[in-house]
Amino acid sequence: MDPCLSCRDAHAWLRWLTGRTIDACAALSPEELRREFPIGIGSIHGTLVHLAGAERVWIAVLENDDAGVVMPQASALPDIDSIRAHLAASRTRWDAYLARLTPAELGRVVERHRDGRVFRQTAGDAIMQVPTHALYHNAQISFMFRSMGHSLPDSAWIAWGRERLTHAS
Repeated sequence: MDPCLSCRDAHAWLRWLTGRTIDACAALSPEELRREFPIGIGSIHGTLVHLAGAERVWIAVLENDDAGVVMPQASALPDIDSIRAHLAASRTRWDAYLARLTPAELGRVVERHRDGRVFRQTAGDAIMQVPTHALYHNAQISFMFRSMGHSLPDSAWIAWGRERLTHAS
């Protein structure tokens, strides 16, 4: 199996996942979006801001440009539209990066600078951090939704694969 294709697929699934999640979140009231929970980042809004920020941070790491890149404050992305716009800007960069991805690039060591420390990892690990991180936090959002009597659409990889196969036919 082509490891570059696997990384591209993981990011295609990530877009499907976050797109479905954000669409579901758009139907929430402002109070529900910001309701505090004793889990994760603390609210659905805060979790979405965190996920959008993580996508920007990790593409900056891969582009050797993470100096000064910080996670956005919730006030910087006050609503669903601003979160979507933030993601769109990051994903333009992700598209270009993933399009030129090679097996050699997967093994390149990249550095993440955070809180005065330097963390080293391969580009392949940094690439896969983003979708696995999103799945972790999406489970927290799902808990928050259920706690309010709502539910999120299916986020399973297999559901994405089946949908993709159906649309290819």
